Amino acid sequence: MPLLYANLDPITRRYCLAEFDHDVARGTVAISSRIRPGAIDDYVELLRQALAYYDDQWLEDRIEGMLVDFELRNTPTGSVTTAKLPSYAARVIAEGDFNRYYMRGVCARALAEGLEVVEVYRARLSAEPRPESVELEGQQLRASDLLDELRIAHPDPTVEAALGKPNSGLSVRLV
Repeated sequence: MPLLYANLDPITRRYCLAEFDHDVARGTVAISSRIRPGAIDDYVELLRQALAYYDDQWLEDRIEGMLVDFELRNTPTGSVTTAKLPSYAARVIAEGDFNRYYMRGVCARALAEGLEVVEVYRARLSAEPRPESVELEGQQLRASDLLDELRIAHPDPTVEAALGKPNSGLSVRLV
């Protein structure tokens, strides 16, 4: 089931695509290590199509065969092990990538329309939401600050962003 995107209309899609195309032109599209190296170009094209016409569910349905079978994971003892990809990996990738560009599009649109803030909301129901997610719900964030934060691709998992965390179920909307 896709996230509920409160402002996913043709205007917001234009801003999402502008953000995406900017990343493509600069070579800064963040690609999950769970995407097979030979499928990256196809994934980028599917992500663009999803942003232009569809949603994260559409993207998820098309990337299942593009994922690696196994990944390396760090263990609590500091060693590295090989693990089978979780069954929900395609959802997490599709939802995360689509939502990141959607939020960037909402922020860019807000700024273009003279709005200074966007509001955080729960875009996916969760029986047990993370406490840090619950704290963010309903908060109004400066659109310019959030846009700057979301434009940075964080390859370092220790870097914490307010939004855009995998599987958080949070998004933003115009106020």
